[in-house]
Amino acid sequence: MPRAQRRRLEKVWRKTPSRIEALRCRILLLLSQGRSATEVAGMAGCVRATVYRTVYRFAELGEDAVRDQRTARAADKVTAEMTTTLLGYLDGVPRDYGWQRCTWTLELLVLQLAEDFKVTLSTSTVYRTLRTQGCRRGRPRPGLQIPVRGRRQILRRIAARVAAASPSEEVFYQDEADLHLNPKIGSTYLRRGQQAVVLTPGKNVKRYIFGALNARTGRIVSGIVEYKTAAMFVEFLQYLSSVYRGAKRLHLVLDNYVIHKAQIVKNYLASRAGRIELHFLPPYSPNDNRIERLWKQMHDHVTRNHRHQHIEPLVEDVRRFLRETQPFPGTKVSTRRA
Repeated sequence: MPRAQRRRLEKVWRKTPSRIEALRCRILLLLSQGRSATEVAGMAGCVRATVYRTVYRFAELGEDAVRDQRTARAADKVTAEMTTTLLGYLDGVPRDYGWQRCTWTLELLVLQLAEDFKVTLSTSTVYRTLRTQGCRRGRPRPGLQIPVRGRRQILRRIAARVAAASPSEEVFYQDEADLHLNPKIGSTYLRRGQQAVVLTPGKNVKRYIFGALNARTGRIVSGIVEYKTAAMFVEFLQYLSSVYRGAKRLHLVLDNYVIHKAQIVKNYLASRAGRIELHFLPPYSPNDNRIERLWKQMHDHVTRNHRHQHIEPLVEDVRRFLRETQPFPGTKVSTRRA
């Protein structure tokens, strides 16, 4: 190879942004030094077939052989209109478009686009388009759409009561949570190719938490019992009343669980002469009860993937969490040592 030609190849090798052109130049330069095809393949990080193909191409085309002819990128099949239509599919379900499935798959999206635009795309192209638009594959949450007359008025009235909370008239978000000895399984970080095993006791044991979250201070009043009954709810109200004995009135925002409306509860409230008032949320409104967020934090910190073989240590962990997380929200316990 002439010296001038070798210098031109070295210049292309140093400045080209194309990995293919750089590889071809390196192969030709190494061969010009008298190295064998096997040595060149090892030094260039390719197979010998690539070396031979580069030599044959250079013999036929000369220096133009190192150029990558694929500089002109093919036009993208996915237009802006197709992207908008693809995102519109995700707002519905496949049955809306005549398919049998109730959930979208990449294959179904490809078929639906082919039906609407008469173009054939690969599943990888559709997946790449969805990713560029910020879409992901996830699980929807269950919900109920039950019309409740006066729902907004109820929520506004409760919000006004919460805003007016004071030491003389305290407002609480009240609810119950279940504790299971058989652990809840939750996500965590794992080594690639390995799956952690959470040993379960086998026979489940349950406990129940009665809790009240002070809407003004974030203080938590709770009790853990073996049974979730109306009588236990009355005992919890008595305990809450003794803790806040200085308050003239206690307002509890709670759901419509059957034990909250039992006759024994009504009798107890009547005996207290209006000191305790219950404000029931509209049916199926867990997002409007702030203590539900506390229960989620409790399960994330304590009950998911726990290793306890007996219920007592689990209950003690829950009690410790409820003590240390006050006031809620605002106290971060996820990075504290046990």
